[in-house]
Amino acid sequence: MLAHESHTLTDNALSVFADKVAQSKAGLLRILNGIGAAEVYGIGAPSRASTLVNYVGFDEHMMSVVLETPGSKKIGMYMPGTRIPIEDEARLYTHQPEYALLLSWHIADELMPKLRAKGFKGKFIIPLPEPRIVDC
Repeated sequence: MLAHESHTLTDNALSVFADKVAQSKAGLLRILNGIGAAEVYGIGAPSRASTLVNYVGFDEHMMSVVLETPGSKKIGMYMPGTRIPIEDEARLYTHQPEYALLLSWHIADELMPKLRAKGFKGKFIIPLPEPRIVDC
């Protein structure tokens, strides 16, 4: 294989990846637009969530708060690049928003049953790899 052929394959792979990223963003925005004025809380504030939140363009009007487990040093802070406050997870159970956006999407299957067992009654939004609403 010639060096420039390898480069072409890499360019194509990057182009495909960029398209998938753009499609995921558009899909997530369609979901959020589709639920209208429903209240959405973010669940978890891992570093990877900051990239998603800023790329999609979330603000405090789209997601009123991000919740973290009790004792997290992130509580009382804001999601980087936004005015979205980070608060204690207990708010999820006392306020019961219609939707919880799982910012730890990589462990969604593990996280959803735990949040249900603690009392959350709303629906889950899983942003990646394919944005979707789950009502389990």
